[in-house]
Amino acid sequence: MSSASNRPATSQLAFGLLLGVCAVMILRPAELFPVLDVVPIYEVLIVGALVCGARDLQRHFRWVNLQQQPAMMCVCGVLIAIVLSHLQRFYLGGVKEGAIEFLKVLLLFGLIVSQTDTVARLKTLLTVVAVTATITVSLCVLDYYGVVDFEFITHISDVDGVTDANTVQRVSRMRGTGIFQDPNDISLLIVFSAVIWASMALDRSMGPIRWTALLPIVVLVIGLLCTRSRGGLMAAGAALMAVVLSHYGRRTAIAVGLLCLCALPLLAVRNTGVGFSEGGTGHERITLWREGLAALRSPALLFGIGQGMYADWAGLVAHNSFVHAYVELGIVGGTLFLGAFFFPALSLYRLRDARREFDHSELNRLFPFVVAMLVGWTMGLQSLSRAYVVSTYLMLGTQVAYMNLASAHLHTRRLLVSWDRGHLWRLAACSAAVFLAFNVFVVVATRI
Repeated sequence: MSSASNRPATSQLAFGLLLGVCAVMILRPAELFPVLDVVPIYEVLIVGALVCGARDLQRHFRWVNLQQQPAMMCVCGVLIAIVLSHLQRFYLGGVKEGAIEFLKVLLLFGLIVSQTDTVARLKTLLTVVAVTATITVSLCVLDYYGVVDFEFITHISDVDGVTDANTVQRVSRMRGTGIFQDPNDISLLIVFSAVIWASMALDRSMGPIRWTALLPIVVLVIGLLCTRSRGGLMAAGAALMAVVLSHYGRRTAIAVGLLCLCALPLLAVRNTGVGFSEGGTGHERITLWREGLAALRSPALLFGIGQGMYADWAGLVAHNSFVHAYVELGIVGGTLFLGAFFFPALSLYRLRDARREFDHSELNRLFPFVVAMLVGWTMGLQSLSRAYVVSTYLMLGTQVAYMNLASAHLHTRRLLVSWDRGHLWRLAACSAAVFLAFNVFVVVATRI
């Protein structure tokens, strides 16, 4: 790992530009100030970061380093899977469009991994994400309650059940901006940011000032309730349980879980049916999964029906990123997408005891919150199709960066995972189990 004293100026500039990229991606200044719409802020920042960080980026994409970062290898594999999913049908337009769009995502993911090479940088990146996300959510909440009317923020009206008079009841749901316009998208960013603020609130080294982190957490919780997102609520619950389980142990986690279950009726979530009965949201999504998975009972099994083609096949996207990836990219691409989550999860599992061997105490302190980030986002993806968007790989980039730092700061430096035969068999077994579970679940759920 590089230290601040011997770090080249270009690397420091690259990291600064990367922070700018993340801030602009979340804040969307051109929407807040329309006069900036003609200025390609994001493009200038990302190109500058790529130029300044080219050497570090190239090093991480070397084969020997990819073998030591199997999650990064899987993300690279998703790019290849996208190309193959279109190439098998000789759809060259899809090859070009899909490859270019995901290459942009891959490069940003690579920048996050290559530039976040110290604990201080990791904390800085997470802080920038949390602060900018809180500002964005604050603006959305103010607009949602009519305190300020921002033209660039619009909310949606969604079905909220049927009244006794048999009329459809609707409810307003808060949306975000840019790539977080969907209420479920902004809810994932809210949960991710709340976990970061929670890590600050529980950081005793900050002294009394750490309690100021509670204010943005309150704002984010209000924002989460305004989205009325079931997926966001489930992600928040999963993240909370992950922190409690990792930090306080199993008994406390069980107690907190029971309290959360008791509190569910008090939360302002939509009351539309989530069961599998016909007409409910759950039934609709299970039907979408069934239609998509049925497409793989054909020569499309290996490489899928083609990236971006799910809606053409089933009418809508899957509303589950893992099902979506399996159907569009086939068993090969779906396994690689799953691997981008599997390897960080496996690394964290192996760190649960070994983290006490860190020669950097901050890594040990951050461990429960890193677990919560991964668990919360993974849970959120169960109701969202976001297999190719930059926000998912922003989260994964912080995970891989943490794993690299963890491996480097163990007393006995060693790799937590690697791209070798043993780990590939584990990934294949996990993928087979997940794919089978989705198919069994669909069959059972559609018969209820």
